Order: sequence, then C-alpha cells, then structure tokens
Amino acid sequence: MEAKKKPGRKAINLDHNEIERLAGMGLNERQICASLGINPSTLTRKKHIKSIKNALEKGRAKAIAQVSSKLFDNALEGKETSAIFFLKNRDPDNWKDRNILETNHTINLSHVINSAKERIPNATQTIKRLEDSIDKGKGIFLDNKGTDKNDSDSLSPSNKSES
Repeated sequence: MEAKKKPGRKAINLDHNEIERLAGMGLNERQICASLGINPSTLTRKKHIKSIKNALEKGRAKAIAQVSSKLFDNALEGKETSAIFFLKNRDPDNWKDRNILETNHTINLSHVINSAKERIPNATQTIKRLEDSIDKGKGIFLDNKGTDKNDSDSLSPSNKSES
C-alpha cells in the first residue's frame, strides 16, 4: 500500500543559527532569503515567531557591534575619516558641519494690499465697469491705461452714462 500524502504545503523549517549568521554578516532580509533558498514572503510570514525574530535581531546587533568596534579602533588609530564620522554621530551637538538657524517671521499683508489700492485707485472701478458692460452684452476693449479704445469718454468716471 502507498502512503497517502498530506494535503497542503510542505513545511519549511528555518535554521535559526543560519539566519543569525547571515544577518550578522550584514545581509538584508531579501539576501538572507536568497541564501536560504526561500521566498521573501516565507520569512515575512514567519517573522512573528519569536525565535526567528530574535535570530534576525541578534545577528543585526552583532554586525553593528563589529562595525562600530572597527570604526572606534580606526578613530583611535588616528584615521581622520573614521574619527570625524564617529564624533559627528556620537556628539552631534559639538561636531556638525552645518549650524541651522531657525527664524520665525510674521507677515502682515494688509499694508501691501492697501499700498496697492493707493497706487491704482481706479482699478476696482474699471473692473466693475467692465463686468457691467459684459453683463449688458457690450464689447469694450481697453488700452493699457484702462480707457476704452473706441470711446475714451464712455468709461471715464465723470462722463459715464448708463444705457
């Protein structure tokens, strides 16, 4: 008799020590999955398992500790780039490239608007007259001074006549 196969997927068992070792080498999760021969979605699904999550975190912490230790050694040996990098990241208040100056300004635009109204006092009257003439179906064409090209007296405030 043949043994019946179980329905569903084949179980994937992940080696926690290997995950920790690969994470400790600085590999990201996608690279770890490629090394293990699994799909990234498998690791994503199984990361909620405490032992897998701990293996990833422990491996990453080991990698950071090794690089930090080497950086510190290089800084102590007088390698300028390492020393600068170390100081900028460990004591940024005293070792930074740029000083950021924050300013707070309040702008009141009412005086700008009032000044503009004083410079062009008849502008609102001209616009109103144009709106009125458009409503009445008249075609008025103004030159750059706001006067009617066809009849300069028809739009002047003193000679304006209503139809």
